[in-house]
Amino acid sequence: MPNQYSLQDLAIKKTYSSLEVDLVDEVVVPLLQRSLNYDRGVGFFTSGWLKEAAKGLLAFVKNDGKARIITSPNLSERDWRIIQQADQDRQEGLIVAASIDNVITDLEKSLSSDTLAALAWLIRDNILEFRFAVPQACLEGGMFHSKLSLFSDQYGNGVALHGSQNDSIQASLNEESYSAFCSWNEGAKWFEEHRYRFDQMWDNLYPKLRVLRVPEAEKEKLIQFTRTYSRPYPALPAEDVGTTTILIKPALQLSKTPRDYQQEAIAAWEEQGRRGIFEMATGTGKTITAISAAVNVFQSEGRLALVVLVPYKHLVDQWIEELQEVGFRPIPCYESTNFWKKNAAESIREFNAKLVDHLCLVTTHQTGSMEPFRKMLARLHPPFLLLGDEIHELGAANYRKALAEQAPWRIGLSATPDRWYDEEGTSVLRNYFGKTIIKYELHQAINDKALTPYQYYPEKIDFSSEEIYEYLRLSKLIAHMSCDKENNQDRLEDLLRRRADLIGKAANKIPRLLGMIEEHRQACAKNGEKFQHILVYCNKGTHREVLAAMAGLGLRMHEFVHDVPLAERRNILSAFSKGDIDGLVAIRCLDQGVDVPATRRAYILASSTNPREFVQRRGRILRKAEGKQFAQVYDFLVGPWSTAEYLGRDSAKGLLLRQLPRFAEFSLDAVNSQEARDAIWDTILSLDLVASLRKRPWEVYQEMQQNN
Repeated sequence: MPNQYSLQDLAIKKTYSSLEVDLVDEVVVPLLQRSLNYDRGVGFFTSGWLKEAAKGLLAFVKNDGKARIITSPNLSERDWRIIQQADQDRQEGLIVAASIDNVITDLEKSLSSDTLAALAWLIRDNILEFRFAVPQACLEGGMFHSKLSLFSDQYGNGVALHGSQNDSIQASLNEESYSAFCSWNEGAKWFEEHRYRFDQMWDNLYPKLRVLRVPEAEKEKLIQFTRTYSRPYPALPAEDVGTTTILIKPALQLSKTPRDYQQEAIAAWEEQGRRGIFEMATGTGKTITAISAAVNVFQSEGRLALVVLVPYKHLVDQWIEELQEVGFRPIPCYESTNFWKKNAAESIREFNAKLVDHLCLVTTHQTGSMEPFRKMLARLHPPFLLLGDEIHELGAANYRKALAEQAPWRIGLSATPDRWYDEEGTSVLRNYFGKTIIKYELHQAINDKALTPYQYYPEKIDFSSEEIYEYLRLSKLIAHMSCDKENNQDRLEDLLRRRADLIGKAANKIPRLLGMIEEHRQACAKNGEKFQHILVYCNKGTHREVLAAMAGLGLRMHEFVHDVPLAERRNILSAFSKGDIDGLVAIRCLDQGVDVPATRRAYILASSTNPREFVQRRGRILRKAEGKQFAQVYDFLVGPWSTAEYLGRDSAKGLLLRQLPRFAEFSLDAVNSQEARDAIWDTILSLDLVASLRKRPWEVYQEMQQNN
């Protein structure tokens, strides 16, 4: 199982010299310890180097790492003379055979049985693969002299080392140097060029270079030593000891028994031909329900290809952790195809050939909808289960191509599978995944103690005088443009966005937030409690202002937005959970999939009218955590609380009607539902909006659709 470290954890310099550092111990070993893939093109590689890099290689093995090495043949002058005399069609085989024989002879002569064992087992376990490079001019005296190392980790980060060192003990004694290029900074261009060049060499695509595979018969010369020497590192998953091809049979076991409602969902899905949607409230275990269903299929069929589609990159990593817990060995597929395509394609070929019993690919909606992934997936043979997470996103026109028609079995996950104002997208999802198998709503989850009860407090926010003027101006333009929607569609959408933005960024929100924060902090201090585990949802473009304002109160806050690196997000969430920071300021990155169960208080400044967004946000807050008895939700509700006479009755009603479906959704399931209604009752009554007070978003949506 990969460790949690990232290549970005290392302070990588642009150049290294053996006059200043130990290139193996201080550069190569730390990179290997954090890598899943290691590619090396080198003029000389002796297995003695394995001893030098043993510490890094052990961690690399534990990470389920894969290494590819292209090196010059290990041949003497006498070997070359013999090969030159042979027929041309036999020369390549002789080069490989003689090189393998010489490696074994050298190790046996030097009594390096432990190194020979390590080399044999690494090859046998398919951790290490060699290929030999012979320039076309080699038989006339030329040789392969590349000096390139490529490292990549589970997060898609990569480092290229290009320099003078060969992988031999002697090289570590010479004056050698490297240049380093990282995929996450200004070195990205050079990293990608080196990656491309190595892949071209590995696939034998350069006319001036022959890259020779090692036949199974020659591998067996090394692998036979695994019958004499024990494996010098912890055993990998179960294998067929008697062959060079390892048949991986993961013992897929659930770490915990699914709840009753989860088991009922799985049984109903089976009855529906293994197709359907799990429409479950955020935080009620959609992920483990779907994984449990997949494990059941594997145990029933004996084989399974599982493809998981998730909306964001950080959710790929989260799903991989969950899948690894039950025994899957997922391959992350996102960002540059250089990081995943070759590994995924080879795994598909192994699964199709029935060399492995399971295959698991986890990718994003975006990557899954792109041609390289779809073309690769088209070659996958059944049994095949496609699992879509947060499927409401997959209904978007640009993501629908990710819905592989060849998948016979399908699971869709979402608390809100129907798309807001997109009947076509909803129809696509329903037709592909099938009907809702289980609808497990939030009030049921709270009653079943699957989620934390919560108190809901609507915070009444008024427009400033300038905002009232702008709101009325925009509303007038919107009304005018709506008379001819067909010809004014783009302009109308722009005006609607600007009006929504005006509500989301209402000037009185941040001062009110700061006042509330101070009140709540003083109340905590009075009760001997720490004011921690708070979450603030902001409107786009305001999070830095909020962050600075809360820092001014002495609070340790951290932003959690789209441009925070994946590797850093894990550290931020850990610090939040431990109380090392007081809270998080987010926009949308915490809407879906990210677990922040420690959250006690949430301040929702973002005035979203899309239930997918605000329902997901509430779900983040209600996850259970040790010592958490209930959660508190403060919703900044922009309305005509003291400004109705300036807005005018119709505009005042229109403004509040856009907020009331969110109020209904939040208040009806809160433990203080009546208290929340009392807080806004006078204004509701004065504007004759009592009938709308209990209408949830989808009720309002259906009424509007019927009226249209």
